[in-house]
Amino acid sequence: MASEAKTILIASVKGGTSKSTLSRCISVCAAREGLDVAGIDFDPQQTFSKWSSARHETKKVIPSVSDFPVIAMSLNKWRGAEDVVDEHEIVIIDTPPALENNADAFLGLAEMADIVLVPTGSTHDDISSNTPYLLSLKKAGIRSFVVFSRVNRQTKSFRQARQQIAKFARVLPVEIPVAEDMHVHNDGGLTAVDIKDARGSKDVELLWDLIKHEVDL
Repeated sequence: MASEAKTILIASVKGGTSKSTLSRCISVCAAREGLDVAGIDFDPQQTFSKWSSARHETKKVIPSVSDFPVIAMSLNKWRGAEDVVDEHEIVIIDTPPALENNADAFLGLAEMADIVLVPTGSTHDDISSNTPYLLSLKKAGIRSFVVFSRVNRQTKSFRQARQQIAKFARVLPVEIPVAEDMHVHNDGGLTAVDIKDARGSKDVELLWDLIKHEVDL
């Protein structure tokens, strides 16, 4: 990348894989360390950007809450992300599913990013849906990592899925569990990371540490 900013793209073919949840949590982790953070929300549902608006209101009541902008953008104007990247130290990009409908935009964003995170569940549908995307990233030489999310680490199906996907993609050594704490505070613009001892918060913090290592922060 020409810019010194770090860009993290979160993309998955399947819906319901915690893309927006991870976008929010990673952004909060970065902001807590004093980084100049911005988010970009390409999902038409604008889950990330609506959450950011709620967080801004919460900060008025709880000043210690970190606040940062999240810009809603359309995928057909994806090149505008470069302007946001130029203005911040780290940019987190949330995306919609159905990558096949916007292949050029997703490839362009992936090439722009320092790292692509591909959240996935452990079901057969999750793995089979994301496999072509992961292979295309590998073929294009794009640095990407799988993050297993909404999984039960103790199940045989999870262990089998991790073993299967590790044959052709890099898997980060952390899993985001199925936990109510991961989303119950979203209405107020908060995350599990904001709540002391919330289940899943330590997993997200470990994920953030791994990301920092991969992008040299």
